[in-house]
Amino acid sequence: MNLVTGGTGLVGSHLLFELVSGGRKVRALKRQGSNTELVKRLFLWYSPDKGRELFDGVEWVEGDLNDIVSLQEAMDGIRFIYHCAAVVSFLPEEGQMMMKANVEGTANLVNVALLNDIEKFCHCSSVAALGIPQKDNIVHEALVWKTSGKNSRYAISKYGSEREVWRASEEGLPMVVVNPSVVIGPGDPARSSAQLYQSVKNGMKFYTSGVTGFVDARDVATAMVALMESDICNQRFILSSEDLSYKELFSLFAHYSGAKPPKYRAGRFLSEIAWRMEKVRSFMTGQKPLLSKETARNANIRRYFSNEKVKRTIGMEFRPVKEATENTSRFFKKYPVYLSPDFRMPS
Repeated sequence: MNLVTGGTGLVGSHLLFELVSGGRKVRALKRQGSNTELVKRLFLWYSPDKGRELFDGVEWVEGDLNDIVSLQEAMDGIRFIYHCAAVVSFLPEEGQMMMKANVEGTANLVNVALLNDIEKFCHCSSVAALGIPQKDNIVHEALVWKTSGKNSRYAISKYGSEREVWRASEEGLPMVVVNPSVVIGPGDPARSSAQLYQSVKNGMKFYTSGVTGFVDARDVATAMVALMESDICNQRFILSSEDLSYKELFSLFAHYSGAKPPKYRAGRFLSEIAWRMEKVRSFMTGQKPLLSKETARNANIRRYFSNEKVKRTIGMEFRPVKEATENTSRFFKKYPVYLSPDFRMPS
């Protein structure tokens, strides 16, 4: 049986569908009070006829990465673990909480996995954990992490969680690490890349000059399963389809959502003003800022990602980002965008 952490997230929900639709037995770890209705909605999107049946094939168990007892119980009868759970935040005040969840939580998970003789472990990391390229802005698997004030708190937390997985591999846990770029796909519009779609649909006026990699959530799930079910161990793989500018991505979302694409470029100067204004707005309203210093500065950085290793190793073929944005846009057109805490799928 397979155990998936973070099954209600963007990558985790797509991974659950990939596993269950392939006839594999799956147990998913979720925190108390987590809403699984969005996952059910995703299953119905990809399989209108059998989505409910497939969703019912997931065995949900409550637990927490910082609760050793719940992890021990969740691993009963488990052979393979897919670790997708992580906190993503670029807010300074959430840095400590993110480190505890991402680093300490991963350490707990691999420690219990070692005690239970898990056959193989897949860690869903991020390209952020690879660090900052020093010369040509090209990121590849051999890039060596270097301490820098330019590393975001999120990047530091993902690097720290990876170190725990690599440490466990030295102690005997067979594993693989995947480093997705920005993942595009249907998910919670209040989290992850779905926020980008919603911002464009709501009439976002500005774009930044940055370039980064993007990848379809379905491809991330496919690659993870293929790597886990292969003989490949103790290696990392970048998962990225294409490098696009944010303007190009926003234009795709605008095209498929029927909105107007952002018209004005926000360079470094305007971005610096924007995050400071957003900080003031957050202070005055008590709401979380929509833009932080880290996100504003990262949005103007140009980085390019090599996917040659995974293509060469398992013959991976990636969907174009255009297809990923169309799939995401069509999903949000069909289903309500915002979920209330008591949201339920219609019977």
